[in-house]
Amino acid sequence: MSSLTQIIKVDDTNMTISARDLHDALEVTTPFRIWFPRMCEYGFTSGADFNPNKNVRVQEEGSREVSREVTDYQISIDMAKEICMIQRTEKGREIRKYFLDLEKAWNTPEQIMARALRMADKTIASLQD
Repeated sequence: MSSLTQIIKVDDTNMTISARDLHDALEVTTPFRIWFPRMCEYGFTSGADFNPNKNVRVQEEGSREVSREVTDYQISIDMAKEICMIQRTEKGREIRKYFLDLEKAWNTPEQIMARALRMADKTIASLQD
């Protein structure tokens, strides 16, 4: 799970994860370009549950490195948990439990207060400019 810790994006209000990174962590054999649209058929909404973004990926093809622009999606932790349940694999259950534990830690009073203080500091700093 330590690899997931490194790929979760955190800001003052939420946490997200790359859909491609989740796909890799779940060890899904279906190609991402087929898998992600199929996951979206479960009722997820662009702008609420996920946001598309473009990335450049470097891949080894034979003896050379090739750079390609690929579409990825930053998905909410709630969407990631649901996707893990849909997978119905041991890996899916393991990652879902990790997300549940992460969410519990995120919602402790100390973490809520820390986020509120950071937001207040940003507001104060913007007013001083």
